[in-house]
Amino acid sequence: MADAPTPSQVGVGPPHLSSLSSLASVKAPEPLAVSYPSVTLLLQYPLIAANVRVFCDKDSFRSRGNSSLATGFVSINKVYKQEGVFGVYRGAHLYLMHQAVRDVLRMLAERTIRWVEGAKEDQDERQEAKPSSGGGGGPPTSIERRFPLNRPGYRWRLAAKYLIDSMCYPIILASTRYVILYGEGRSTWDHMCQWRLEEGLISLFSGLAASLLSSALDEVMDNVLEYCIDYCASDSEIDLADKLLLKGSGSSVVSILTSPVNYIGIIQRCQSRITGLLDPQPLPELVCTLPWRGTLYQFVIFGGIMALNVRLVQWKIQLQREQDQRERDGPPLSPRRDLPE
Repeated sequence: MADAPTPSQVGVGPPHLSSLSSLASVKAPEPLAVSYPSVTLLLQYPLIAANVRVFCDKDSFRSRGNSSLATGFVSINKVYKQEGVFGVYRGAHLYLMHQAVRDVLRMLAERTIRWVEGAKEDQDERQEAKPSSGGGGGPPTSIERRFPLNRPGYRWRLAAKYLIDSMCYPIILASTRYVILYGEGRSTWDHMCQWRLEEGLISLFSGLAASLLSSALDEVMDNVLEYCIDYCASDSEIDLADKLLLKGSGSSVVSILTSPVNYIGIIQRCQSRITGLLDPQPLPELVCTLPWRGTLYQFVIFGGIMALNVRLVQWKIQLQREQDQRERDGPPLSPRRDLPE
C-alpha cells in the first residue's frame, strides 16, 4: 500500500489528517515526506487491526456493510479478553517494519534527487555565466509554481514514491494477513513462500492497484484543497490558524471520500484460494458490500463541521474588515456646543 492506513481510511474511527507533519503548513506534503515514529502510530494500530478483522475475517465479513466505530471497539474488546495485549497488537511488528523500510527508501530517494538537482543547478549557473544569444524560458512564475507538477523535481519524487510503495507492498500485505492467519504455528516467511509457490509472485501484490489509486486520490484532493484555500485567501487576509482549521476540516472530508477505494485494497489483500483467507470476489459485488451507510453518516457530520468552520472564518473576516474600516474613519465627531457667554 502506498501509505500506512489511518483509522479513517480503514473504516474505523473519525477522519483526520494523514500525518501530523501536514499540520505544520497549509501546503500539501511532498510525495517523499517521511512520517517519523510517534505514540499516535501505536494508538492507531489496534483500530487498524480491528478493521482488518471486521472486513476480512470469514466469520464477520458478511456484515461488513454495517461496520462502524462501535464495531471496531467491540472487536478490540473481544480480542483483548481472549488473547490480551499481544492479540490487540497482532501484526504490529510487520506494520512497523513496513513503515521503517518505506521511510528509509524515501529518505534515500529524496537525498538522491536533491543531489541531482544540486548538480543541475551548478551546471545551469555555469551556462548562465556564458554569453548567450538571447531567448530562453526563464524561471517559472508564481502562478506556474502553484500547480504541483510544475514544482522542481515534483514528478521525479512522485514516481519514486509510487515505486517505493510498490516495492514495500508485500510487507503490508503480510501484516494484514497475519491478523487473520495467526495461530497456525508457521512464520510469516513460510506463509509468504507458500503464497508465492501456490499462486505465483503476483499474489504478493494483491490489492496494490486499489491502494495506489487511493494514495493518488489523496494526493490529488490534498492539492485541490490547497489550491482552493489559497484561492479563497487571495482577496482577504486569513490567519494561519484559520487556514490550518480549514485544511483540517477539508482533509477529514477528503478522507471520507477516498476511503471506499482503500477498503477495496484492504479486502483484496485477504482474498485468496488459500485456506483461511477470503475467496476472490468480483469487484462489483465487493463494492456493494462496503459500509456505504456509515460513510454517508460520516460525510454528513464532518461536511457539516467543515461548512460551520468556513462560515465562522467568514464572520471573523467580516468583523475584522468592519473594525479596520472604523479605525480608518477615526472616532466619531462629537456635536459642537456653544460656550455660554
